[in-house]
Amino acid sequence: MTESQDDARLPGLTVQRTVSYWHMQAQLTGTLDVDPATNCLVLRTPFGHIDELGGITFIDTLIDVAWPFGWTVAVHDNRTALIDATGQTAAHLGDEIILGGGSVATTDADVTSSCTGQDSVFVASELSHP
Repeated sequence: MTESQDDARLPGLTVQRTVSYWHMQAQLTGTLDVDPATNCLVLRTPFGHIDELGGITFIDTLIDVAWPFGWTVAVHDNRTALIDATGQTAAHLGDEIILGGGSVATTDADVTSSCTGQDSVFVASELSHP
């Protein structure tokens, strides 16, 4: 596959416009995935919903993440990878990751634009692996 063919199949992503020097304290765990409806890089995470009998049902939810300034998507080792601002692979599709940050309204976030068109984004300030 050529480099231009690799680029054509890469998902889009929401990116922060500037380097942030403050960090929210929420934590979100999930799997790095692609939203098939928008071809955007997202975090797939299960959210629990209480049903009418008081039981909890978990439903996978796709969260639009505002990745830190300078982060991109590329093909590394023949796999789609999230690349940090230093050019290092932060995670591959399918990896379980933990994000530090917090959710804000897309209109209040300093982002390029919401790749998925969601009303809120999770503004990521750090990424780690379990």
